[in-house]
Amino acid sequence: MSDLRIVEIADTIGNTPMVRLPGVGGVDERVSAEIVGKLEYMNPGASIKDRVAKHIVAQLESRGVPRDALLIVAGPGNLAISLAMLQRRIMCLVPERTSADRVRLLKAAGVSDIVRTLDGALPGSPEHPVEIGRRIASHQPGAVYVDEELGDWDLEQCYNELASEMLEQTSGQMDALVLGVDTGNAATHLSRALKAQRPSLKVVGVEPSNSAIGEQNIANPLARRWLCEDIGRAYAPRALSAGSVDMWIQVSDNVAYSMARRLIQGGIFAGPSAGASVAAARMYAMSASLQQGQRVVVIIGDTARNYGDTLLSDDWMLAHDLLDSRMLDELQRKQHDQYRAASIEDLQLPAAVTVSEQDSMGVAISLMAENDFSQVPVTGSGRRLIGYLTLSAAQTLIDNGTATRSMPVKLFMLRFAGRATLAPGADSRQSGAAAIASTTSARKQYWLITPETPLSELARFFETHSVAFVTDASRKFCLGIATKQDLITFLARRHTLKY
Repeated sequence: MSDLRIVEIADTIGNTPMVRLPGVGGVDERVSAEIVGKLEYMNPGASIKDRVAKHIVAQLESRGVPRDALLIVAGPGNLAISLAMLQRRIMCLVPERTSADRVRLLKAAGVSDIVRTLDGALPGSPEHPVEIGRRIASHQPGAVYVDEELGDWDLEQCYNELASEMLEQTSGQMDALVLGVDTGNAATHLSRALKAQRPSLKVVGVEPSNSAIGEQNIANPLARRWLCEDIGRAYAPRALSAGSVDMWIQVSDNVAYSMARRLIQGGIFAGPSAGASVAAARMYAMSASLQQGQRVVVIIGDTARNYGDTLLSDDWMLAHDLLDSRMLDELQRKQHDQYRAASIEDLQLPAAVTVSEQDSMGVAISLMAENDFSQVPVTGSGRRLIGYLTLSAAQTLIDNGTATRSMPVKLFMLRFAGRATLAPGADSRQSGAAAIASTTSARKQYWLITPETPLSELARFFETHSVAFVTDASRKFCLGIATKQDLITFLARRHTLKY
């Protein structure tokens, strides 16, 4: 019988899977050694910091700190998320480069306040998170400043547990450990624990280009800028023990973000810091001439889900030049080349069939059923397009008694609420045009789509919408209805569709 049972959220932390990475995103190209990933983003709070938070909470309890005491937490945000998950009251200090998605998650988790700090502030300066955090704590009775870099917390057992998991999962066969470095705690404690069992193991520290951890250089820190979160410092952190890292590799933002996207395509939903670490593992395996039978373990410590507006956004990746040449070519083909300047007119859509807002629900339902339509455009005075009605919503409203077949369509249709032009590069997500059934007319933002609209723009529209109503430039008449299936059929005719 399995050991599945109901547990507390803290009991699910740890015992994360370790998976083979060769074949994922080209990780194994020109690499003989095996590269495997320890998926720390599969902790319940989606990062390796869940382990740290669990041990900090235990130590807070042993020190008699009340459960409702305010914890002022400094760092990229993952530790604060983990502590909030464990039901602690949090105020968070995060660097300026912290993603908006992570900040939104912190707010949703109940973090009372979020303070942005300077990316390159040096220890001892008034702008450094330690100084800011301590000043805030001094004015908050009972508050506790939490910063794992300061050595106020015993994290040896935390990382000993992680080391034991990795040794068990690899049956002790680890030739190298590759991990991103921020506070230095993970590198220090894992190096000590793993080398005690396997002295020949090499520890490779990963940091962004322009970070100064490995080079021990803090000159002009404010000029040191990078986008990759969770790793890198403008100085060497005090928690990093000398000699714990055998080799340092700096990874550019372009390489980190591109590799993260490749990992996502391969089923590993990891963030940019993991992309940097996997890219560094490839670099190390090739530079050290590792052979078949040798193994490199990579810590994959953060989830891609914290980066919806950045890593997961094609537009943002393009704007910041973070796609490698292969991915850039793939994206250009997807967005433009496959349509080769075609417009909606090339879809050869049948003429639209419409109903009037004065027509009955029964007439509209019968029309859609007879023609196998899932929706029908609705016109007002002068046959001007004013909205639409979906078959599923209409049938639901009839079935639950909200509407009758004799009632007019205008009471239940989805109305367009204004006019906007879908210009090149426009973000159609602002329209909020998902079909929503309600007991009264719902108003939807209208995007002007004409027969001259390029198919590349229509494809972007379909990223957030299910149906497009094609009109003349004055939006007076509905000329046709297009769906994503029409685009797929068009590409199939051109023999450019890739399955």
